[in-house]
Amino acid sequence: MNRKKRILSGLYLGVSLAAFSLSMFKIDNPIWIAGWIAPVFLIRFMRDNKWAFSIVLCFLTLQIASFIGAIPRFEMMTASSVKMSFPFVLTMQLRSGAMFFVLSFLIPFIVDKALHKHLPKFAATLVYPSTVVAVELLFCLITGAGYTFSDSQYSLAPLVMTASLFGIFGLSFMVAWFAPMINALWEEDWNIKHLGATGWVYSAIMTAMLLYGGIVSAFPQEPSETVAVAGITIENGFFDRMAGSELYVSELFDLDPAETANLMSSPQSHLDEVRQKTLAAVDAGAEIIVWQEYALTLDSSVADSYLQEIQNLADQEDIYILASYIRVLNEAERSDQPMKNMSILYTPEGDIGWEYAKAFPAPGYEDLMVESGTADIPYLDTPYGRIGQVICADMIYPQYIQQAAAKNIDLLLVPSYDTTFLTPLLTFSSAYRAVENGFTMVRITGDGYSAVIDPYYRVWAGQNFFEQGSMNFYANVPVVSRNTVYASIGYLFPYVVVLLLISLTVLAIARKAKER
Repeated sequence: MNRKKRILSGLYLGVSLAAFSLSMFKIDNPIWIAGWIAPVFLIRFMRDNKWAFSIVLCFLTLQIASFIGAIPRFEMMTASSVKMSFPFVLTMQLRSGAMFFVLSFLIPFIVDKALHKHLPKFAATLVYPSTVVAVELLFCLITGAGYTFSDSQYSLAPLVMTASLFGIFGLSFMVAWFAPMINALWEEDWNIKHLGATGWVYSAIMTAMLLYGGIVSAFPQEPSETVAVAGITIENGFFDRMAGSELYVSELFDLDPAETANLMSSPQSHLDEVRQKTLAAVDAGAEIIVWQEYALTLDSSVADSYLQEIQNLADQEDIYILASYIRVLNEAERSDQPMKNMSILYTPEGDIGWEYAKAFPAPGYEDLMVESGTADIPYLDTPYGRIGQVICADMIYPQYIQQAAAKNIDLLLVPSYDTTFLTPLLTFSSAYRAVENGFTMVRITGDGYSAVIDPYYRVWAGQNFFEQGSMNFYANVPVVSRNTVYASIGYLFPYVVVLLLISLTVLAIARKAKER
């Protein structure tokens, strides 16, 4: 490799490192334009260098970028001071897929390098975005839609609105397609005329998609009515109690039910605080009250009597109260995990509208201590439209949230609990489900960003826990829902893209054999 090529290769890696660190791997607040730039230069590097050298350097670049982008996570973990043994941390990484996360980003670059030379110009540009979508589809089916190309674009409403057509996979395809198109132009010495039909087709599709997103964003449906919603948040100290035990996390899971309850149950002061905040929301005129996820941790022997007060309050005040809490299971209730992440909806008639257990505990840590619930989204018809609910990490599973569209849910209540390094990204990436399926999301979040976001990606109200503390969240929530293309076709687009990638691979192999 000559000196000029070494310098250029180093420059490509440096730009890619910075851009990936600021986009897909900066999970607290990614910079949208970096998501478009990052793969441009890594594709260029991969195509210009030999196989082993390019793969190793590309992997290291992505690995370092992921470390830099996740620095806020390390700071949070240090602050938590929960003791973790090395084997336990390694197990967490394996269970969460963290060991393979960087590889998932690397695979599309390898496939592009392998196929692009053996395909016609336009077909060659489709290899990288098709592989990105195929990999994201695989991860989405297994661990949920976390850390996709689309996540980095959450600040661009017109672009996000295209998810109502083909879901986040269409959005990821659009962002990823830009990189091979720029490289195609690069290989034509920046003479756009030499791209021919390739440039015209790309421009037409991107323009049509952006026009659609822009027009829908500019002319949304206006709500015919609103409902007064209050969100209850609290400094719950859940992880502080874990840290205060001075036990390793793995040892916490082996405690008997009585020991677990004694260690993890919320103190009386927290029970009193949630009760008083709920009463304050009643006095403020709330018609629906939603507690954050992990609002309280209640031993099963205490939970039923405490929640009976809340049920009576809903009956007396003619309101809906969604009480979210961690239930420490007794010997009879426990199977594998010691806790259940639950919500109970109490109706104005004093009835129980539903009891819901979190269907998908967050992989890698929560699923080690929380029992999974039935993957069935509950709903209830009310004077404010049809309401339903899920809990926090349930929202990263698009295939599950499609139930909300199938059940014609207007308002989806989402008690949640985030951390600094996921704020505000997790709230806005969760709102992609509202855009895809046509409902209004009411996300009440402890240690995060509470928000009301409708299917047009309009933020009607928002409150940052880290800036405003655990004060009650109040909003007049619009009753807005819409039918979307995605709700009708579901995963059709990514499956078609996978077939496209298979076809491109077969074509490239056939053309390479013919060349020989």
